[in-house]
This record gives sequence, structure tokens and C-alpha cells, in this order.
Amino acid sequence: MVPVDALHLGPDLVATAGTWERSKNDARFRPRFPAVAGTEFAVIEWLNVGGGSWRELVRVTVPSTGRAPRAIVESIDPRSPVVPANLLRFAVTFSTEMEEGSAAGHIQLLDETGVVMSGALLEMPPELWDREHRRLTVLLEPGRIKRGLQPHEQAGPPLREGGTVTLNVEASIRDAGGSALLEKADRTYRVGPPIRSRIDPLQWEVDWPEAPSEPLVVRFDRPLDRALARRYVQVLDAHGRAVAGRATLDDTAELWIFTPAEGSADQGSWMLRVDSRLEDVAGNSVRRVFDRDLDKPEDDGIDEPVVILTQAGDIRSQ
Repeated sequence: MVPVDALHLGPDLVATAGTWERSKNDARFRPRFPAVAGTEFAVIEWLNVGGGSWRELVRVTVPSTGRAPRAIVESIDPRSPVVPANLLRFAVTFSTEMEEGSAAGHIQLLDETGVVMSGALLEMPPELWDREHRRLTVLLEPGRIKRGLQPHEQAGPPLREGGTVTLNVEASIRDAGGSALLEKADRTYRVGPPIRSRIDPLQWEVDWPEAPSEPLVVRFDRPLDRALARRYVQVLDAHGRAVAGRATLDDTAELWIFTPAEGSADQGSWMLRVDSRLEDVAGNSVRRVFDRDLDKPEDDGIDEPVVILTQAGDIRSQ
């Protein structure tokens, strides 16, 4: 038993994981993983012991749940109206758990005239979902972004400074119950200059709190990857322990605000812990430049896994 969409693989067909239960008059297939409503399968018979040739016996369709579309696209990142010409990734967040595999071919990058930009996005199997299957990362073709690589030299970069592009998310993407989206979504961007430098926390503008109730405010020098900024920037106390509180990012992912929990103290000794894997929207991290120029010493990377930004305005390694 195989999905109908896979029949074009011919002799390379791989059977759907599961077990057959046979009785005198019928046979029942139990898939190892729940089948998605609306999926069509073909029951095939192998014509030789080692596989390679087969014939189709019958087709079956998993019944639809009859549920009306209700999932929507909650956000598309970056949210800033301007993106660098060497943008590495988009992130699409949905309102509910989504179906694995249904996004392939249904998210496109469009040029100024609305035409699909062929080869601009990296083909997505396997799709890059978060653990909850709500946030999907969509990569631009890295080989066209990095200078000196053959795809870059032959096809050029996906984005052109001064132009506009639109990320289009079709409504045909399905949620975990097999229902399509309630409506399509898109976001249009102007393309600005590329960003080709490491993230340097010393370039951030940090407003340290002067009272326990005041927030700590950090203005980054560029838009950061939203998910990584939430994960890799942390406030520590004098003993290196995480300070309890809540961090938020503005729409551009350039303003990070940490509001301490009630009762937090010793704000005069707080420090900012930054994991060197923190990246901006172009893939540059604290550790290295994504599209490095080997002739520029300032593009050399660092080995430290963590850096600590102190209120004295210096950096410590950890």
C-alpha cells in the first residue's frame, strides 16, 4: 500500500509502514502512523520476490473529517518591511498543528510582477517544522546566496537589492486533521543591502534597569532570527543563575525587552548571556559570518560557545 502521489517512483516505491491482517474473505491494513484525512492510497501487488515490478489492484481514500477549514497563518517572519539581499530564511507560524509534508510546493517566492521565482527557495523534504508542528522554516537556496559557489555564479542571488519580493502561502496547505487553511497569506518586502558581518553584542544599545520593577531593554544593531533570539539571549544574576521574568520582541526583532518577575533584585549585577549560535535573518551568528570573505580578518570567527555582556560594557567568554 502506497500513497498515489508516490506511484511515479516506479520500481523505487517504498510501502507505507504498517501491518496487514488477513481473514478468510478480506484483508485489513493498519498503518503505523495515523493516515491523513483525504489521502488517496493505492493497493499494489509485487510481481516478483525482490520487488521492482508491480501492478495496481485498487485505490482507497481516507475519509474526510468533514471539518470546515479553520487554521490560519498567524505570522510570517521577518516582519520588517525591508529584508537584506542575502536573506537566508523565512518562518511561517500557523494557528494550529499542521500536517507534515503538505507545505511542499505550496509556498512560493514571487517577483514584482507576481511570477514565481524558480529556484529561489530550497526544496523542503524534509520540512523544517518546530516540535509543535506550527512553525515552518523556509530556506532560500544557500548555494545562490554564498558568493563563489556555482549556483551563485550561474543563477545569481535569489534577491536583488532595490527590488521587491512576496512570500506567498497557499490555502491548500493542510492542518493535522487534513483540512486546508481558511485563507491564503502573503507578505511583501523591499530588498535592502546585504548584511555580511558577525553579530557583535558590543554594538547593541543596552538600557540596564535601575530599579527592580524596571525592564532591561536591548536594541540590536540588526533584525535577528526571532526564534533564536528568544532562545539564546538570557539575563543572569551575579551568581550566573537565570533571572526569572518574561522577554518579548518587537515586530522587527530588533528590540528585546526583559520584564523581571516580581521580587527580582540585585539588578545592578545583572549580565546578559548570549549563546554564540544566535543568528540574524541573513544567517550570520555571533560565532561566524555566513558568507565569509576569506581575505577579510574581521570575518574570522570565534570559538566561544557563549559570551557574557556586562554592565561595564565588556564581553566575557564562557
